[in-house]
Amino acid sequence: MEKKTKNVRRGIALILIVSIFAVLIMISGIMGFFFTKENQKMQEEIVKMDEMIEDKRLQQKNKEAEIVELEEECQDYNDVFLQLERTKEAYFSSAAKLEKQIRNGENDAKIAYLTFDDGPYLLSESFLDILEDYDVPATFFCLMKCSETGYAEQNEAYDRTYKRIIEDGHTLGNHTASHKLGEEGIYQSLEVFMDDLLRNRKFIYDRYGYTTEVMRFPGGTGTAYRIPEVKEEVHQEGYTYVDWNSMTGDGKSVLSPEEYVSNVLNDTEGKDILVVLMHDYSRNTLIALPDIIEGLHTQGYIFLPLFHDSVMCH
Repeated sequence: MEKKTKNVRRGIALILIVSIFAVLIMISGIMGFFFTKENQKMQEEIVKMDEMIEDKRLQQKNKEAEIVELEEECQDYNDVFLQLERTKEAYFSSAAKLEKQIRNGENDAKIAYLTFDDGPYLLSESFLDILEDYDVPATFFCLMKCSETGYAEQNEAYDRTYKRIIEDGHTLGNHTASHKLGEEGIYQSLEVFMDDLLRNRKFIYDRYGYTTEVMRFPGGTGTAYRIPEVKEEVHQEGYTYVDWNSMTGDGKSVLSPEEYVSNVLNDTEGKDILVVLMHDYSRNTLIALPDIIEGLHTQGYIFLPLFHDSVMCH
């Protein structure tokens, strides 16, 4: 009986051992399955990460290529800008030589400088259209018309005019920021005047990248002489200034277009170099402008934009 009991116990123990091994094998299989699955996931994640890293590398290379391309474009723009500056310098150098030849009686040519004060105005675009149609350069002595508190549509129109003056090859001159006359205006002291003038220069440069080199005193130098030191001060700031020796008269009174034409064309005798004062707010001046251009051309004048070293500038 004891022997039989022992055999039963051994059998049970054997069964338990076999069962335990079976369970262990099963657990190992399950764990192996999960480990294999996890390993596969990890491999997939590694592949994804490798792909992401490669994408990042490609993006970085593309960005580097874009930067190189932009640098090349900037260099191209700089080269064009330098070329334009050199062309402009050569152009004005030739104009200065021509002026001196005319003054010395060595050349029969005549020069007309058309100048427009106090703009820009909403009408200025129409003046620019006429000048473009006749392929005539001019000079615009502008104020600081755009402001943060100004109307958006008006600022947009003025911005377009400033830019077009520059892009069309006209001279953009400084006419102070405010043009305020009177006791509390720009001529009350040297400091007030220079602050107003330089504020306009900064505005034009910051907004349009253009450096003004020629200025006109509001009211002319006759008004500016209230401040004896002002001429020397504007020179120190790199400016020359210019008045006029001909005008339509649109700044004094409203006349007919025909009268404006007559005022200019009948006042050219003995003037080989003409500086014509006009205002681009006047609709009658706009109407008169084609006849003024054609009339001066008939009298033998060529048209140039004013420049820093012109004999008409001081």
